[in-house]
Amino acid sequence: MEAVDQGLEAPAERWGADFEPDRLALLELRMWKAYYRRQPARLFGTLVLALREQARISWPRAIYAAGLLTRAAVGFARSTGDYEHFAPDVARGYQALGMPATVDLDTVAREELRWWVVRREIGLAAGTAAGESIARLYAALYNVPLETVSEAGRLRGVAAEVRDRGATADPDGPKGAGAAYWPEVARLLGESYRSLSRAVRA
Repeated sequence: MEAVDQGLEAPAERWGADFEPDRLALLELRMWKAYYRRQPARLFGTLVLALREQARISWPRAIYAAGLLTRAAVGFARSTGDYEHFAPDVARGYQALGMPATVDLDTVAREELRWWVVRREIGLAAGTAAGESIARLYAALYNVPLETVSEAGRLRGVAAEVRDRGATADPDGPKGAGAAYWPEVARLLGESYRSLSRAVRA
């Protein structure tokens, strides 16, 4: 596996920067739909694709990392507290992606988990707080200044708030088609990943 990984992974100084933003936005949209429709198998499969395309890692490593991250996400969805319990799986999931030594995995895991938590604790007005945590996650993950990724974080946080508000107002609930809000979520995620791509490639 190591030989395959060496041929797939980007150089440490530009880890994860060589992604196609519209493709990653589409995969994230599919993951969000799977998560809220309680489809863990679909969430897992889509996450494998996203991790492999972003991190340029082997299939076995992408599957292993996706398993850890999916377990954390599904467990979080079902939990009512003790959220730090999921941080180790998040950290191990990111570690499996072949992070360079300069990445602070504890910070990455904390901010990944944090934006999940603020959405649950703050509720429908969590977009700003979630976006700030996402921006800090990006800054730690890509080793770039916070201000360069703040817009990408903000847009993704807004996308999450649009989803939450839309699903709350939808008579069909979160498992419905979501025609009133998913297109706007898709647009915002596309803008977010294009902004992130510009920031990490600069």
